Amino acid sequence: MKQRGRLLPSAVLPGGLLGNAPRIGTSRCPQPEYALGSPGRPAAMPTLLIAAFDNSGSVVSPIGADPLSNRFAEVDRAFSVIARNGAPHEFGMVLHFDTPSDGEIGPVPITRAGMRQLRRGLRVPEDGAGSSELAPSLRRARQVAEAHPVHETTLVVLSDFLLMDADPREVLSDLAAFPGAVHAVVLGTRLPAGVLDGAITVTHVGRDDPPGTVAQALFASLVRHRQRRHYSARKRGK
Repeated sequence: MKQRGRLLPSAVLPGGLLGNAPRIGTSRCPQPEYALGSPGRPAAMPTLLIAAFDNSGSVVSPIGADPLSNRFAEVDRAFSVIARNGAPHEFGMVLHFDTPSDGEIGPVPITRAGMRQLRRGLRVPEDGAGSSELAPSLRRARQVAEAHPVHETTLVVLSDFLLMDADPREVLSDLAAFPGAVHAVVLGTRLPAGVLDGAITVTHVGRDDPPGTVAQALFASLVRHRQRRHYSARKRGK
């Protein structure tokens, strides 16, 4: 039985992650550094992480949840940390709400070579229309998961969940029934209790949260099945 919990946003450094768009003629300030921790050793079993991005106007517009598209840079950072000692049986995939699109990449191994491919999908697709519908990418994610039955699959959805599907309740029910773990990274909004199924891990990311919050959220899902050392509080205190 797969364990699913509620993941709290990280607190690494002061500053805003999802800030306002810069004024024309001004340069962006460099992103503060943040740490993600040790990725541990590769998982003992085959794994697959699918990251699905919402690029609708409520996310990418100047008053949206992520007008600078920092989520892509932070997802890149999380994938890259794993890729430093990634194994051929640890797969990653990038999807977008606009499905199909030229931004779909993978599944590919999360290795240094695989990162060169995954990185091509970490952007708003050129042929995308900014869809607010989750259903097409969810169907695609299910197809991929079912085609990899021996993999422990995790679907991470990065969205404000202001969905425009014909029947949002049915889509969210299908999300809860996904054949694997589900992690909702909720951008800019705080969903009322009960909107998402209790089995879904939820990370809320606000405009004032520190840099690295999205990266920490994805990293937590990436290391879910990896082999990591755990020390008791007593040992750490010695």
